[in-house]
Amino acid sequence: MRGALRVRTVIRVAALGLVVLGAAPANAQTGVNALFDLLCGRTVHFYDLSGNQIEYTAGDGTAYLWFHDLPGVIVGTWGVYSNQEVQDRLPGGSDDTGRDGGLDGRDILEGPSFGAQVCYEYGPGAFGPLDPGGFHCFSEAELFETVVAGGVFAGDRYSLRDGEPPFILPEHPFQTLESFEADFPELPPEPACGVPIS
Repeated sequence: MRGALRVRTVIRVAALGLVVLGAAPANAQTGVNALFDLLCGRTVHFYDLSGNQIEYTAGDGTAYLWFHDLPGVIVGTWGVYSNQEVQDRLPGGSDDTGRDGGLDGRDILEGPSFGAQVCYEYGPGAFGPLDPGGFHCFSEAELFETVVAGGVFAGDRYSLRDGEPPFILPEHPFQTLESFEADFPELPPEPACGVPIS
């Protein structure tokens, strides 16, 4: 549940390749395409007050979330939408703005952006028996605030598509990338479906 408060210095947006895009996209579709290209086919390490999370976003729209303290991978969907498309979903949303919750007005980006948001949807019970499931969106700024430095890899680095995480990820403390190196030596990178980020 990526929260509003952040406790970790994170990568700069430029480090993910946004500098290639220029100051602002010409239209909302350009922003959608650009954000999709940055995430598609990549494994990303996240950390905020809610703890450690690692997610692989496949090119077919499936999201594989390695969430702290859970024995299995949470499977859902992901997509990138224009701010207007996200706003159009608001009438049925709830007031729960957590990673596992519904959508409300606070999810709409305020301020300059690429005009796009990445949205994840997980079914009921994904995060526990009382979880109602839901659809939640993040602007690129909100999302990248929680990405740890150097924590973006091409392909499914930890084989999350298999449905079982390599181990139970602790909620806290922050798991540095160095803590993964012994178990996951540098693997030949898989191709990502988005643009290169190097």
